[in-house]
Amino acid sequence: MNFKKYSGAGNKFLMLNNLDARTNVSSELVRHMIAEHGPEMDGVIFAEQSSIADYRMNYYNKDGTGDALCGNGLRCTARYLKDEGIVKEEIVLIEGVGKIYDCRFTDDGEISVGFPPPEKMKFKFKLKVHFAEWWQLVNASYVDVGSPHVIIFIDDIEKPTVSNLDEIPIDEWGKYVRMHKDFLPEGVNAHFVKVIDAEKGELRIRSFERGVEGETLACGTGSLSSAISAYEVKNVKTPIRLLTRSGEYLTVDFNIENGIIRNLRLKGNAVKIQIK
Repeated sequence: MNFKKYSGAGNKFLMLNNLDARTNVSSELVRHMIAEHGPEMDGVIFAEQSSIADYRMNYYNKDGTGDALCGNGLRCTARYLKDEGIVKEEIVLIEGVGKIYDCRFTDDGEISVGFPPPEKMKFKFKLKVHFAEWWQLVNASYVDVGSPHVIIFIDDIEKPTVSNLDEIPIDEWGKYVRMHKDFLPEGVNAHFVKVIDAEKGELRIRSFERGVEGETLACGTGSLSSAISAYEVKNVKTPIRLLTRSGEYLTVDFNIENGIIRNLRLKGNAVKIQIK
C-alpha cells in the first residue's frame, strides 16, 4: 500500500491516493493501517475524485469513525496533491463532508483554507463538570464548523484554579467534556484555551479529540472554534494566532458582516513526514 505520512501543525495523518477508487475504504481498513503503519497517527486520509470540487478528502479518525471534517487534514490533502504532482495550481478546491473548501498555497509556504460560517454557535452557557474533586458550573462555548467543539477558557475554571495550560490533566478533563451527557450520543471535541494577549490576538490551546480519544498536538477546526469563541467571549482581536501543543501556530481570521461570520480562514503548515 503506497501511503505517505503528513503533519498539519502536529496533527498527523496517513495519506493514500485513491483517485482510481481501487481501494475499498472501510473502518476495518483504517484501523488496520493505523495498527500496522502508524499508531502515532491521528487518522487516515484518502484522496479521491469529487463531483463537486477538484478533489475529495475522505477522512477517518484512527478509531475507524468517518464522515468527519478535519481542518488540518484539508491542508495536508492539498500539500499531498501538490507534492505528488497531481495539482499544479496555487488554489485547489477540496470536498470534505459534502462541502467545498478552497485551499490556497501562500508565499510563506503555508496553506490557507476557507470555511463557511459555523453551522451552530452558543456562547457562555453553563456546563456542569467534574474537575479534580469538585463539581462546578463553568462557562463554556459551543461552535460547530463541520464538527462540534466545546471550548473552556481556563480563567473560567474556579476549582481548582488553573493558571497554566500545562497544569490540566487533559486526558481526564477532556474526556469529561467529550462524553458529557449534554452532548451524547455523538459527543464533542474538547478544548482548553488560555488568552495570552487579547489585543495582539494570541491564544494557547490544548485539544482532546473524539475518534482519537486523547490529546492531539493540534486541531484545525478546534482552533477555528476557539478563535471565534475568544473573539465573542474574551474580546480577542483578529487575526488570532493559536499556539498548539506541537509548538506550531495556526492562524484564524474572519470578519463580521451583519452579525454573520464571513471570510473565515485557517492558515498553517502542512509537511510530509519522512518514513523511517
